[in-house]
Amino acid sequence: MKRLLISLWGVLAILLLGVSTPRHVQSALAPSDDAENARHSLAIGLLRSINTAELDYKLKHGKYATWETLVDNGDFTTKGTKWASKNDPFANLGFSRKSEILPGWNLRLNLTADAKAYDLLLEDATDDDCGYAAITDERGVIRQGKAIDCKI
Repeated sequence: MKRLLISLWGVLAILLLGVSTPRHVQSALAPSDDAENARHSLAIGLLRSINTAELDYKLKHGKYATWETLVDNGDFTTKGTKWASKNDPFANLGFSRKSEILPGWNLRLNLTADAKAYDLLLEDATDDDCGYAAITDERGVIRQGKAIDCKI
């Protein structure tokens, strides 16, 4: 009986904490801007595709590729990319060899001297306020960042 009472109090406490979460915490957890979230999702999906293309290139050639090489190789073309699923919003977008790989998106892809590693920064050129960027490297971990004065 004592265990049942303790269990019930525990469940009640959890329910009360869930209901009484402050509004500012709830709003911080909820998406604030659908357009911003869509752009961030596009960036994350694009970095996943680039990481996949880089890994494929390394398995075939023993080193990572520059962006221009990936474009010339047919991984990213003016008609889209073969590395995106059908549901990805960028799957059929036209990619450029230049640093602005898509309208509003600047890419910086740096290879080490031996091309055994890379760092990649994809920056939202339309985000003048906070400078949103998505970052990855040969390990495949994707990170997101903004200017230090902006909420992440």
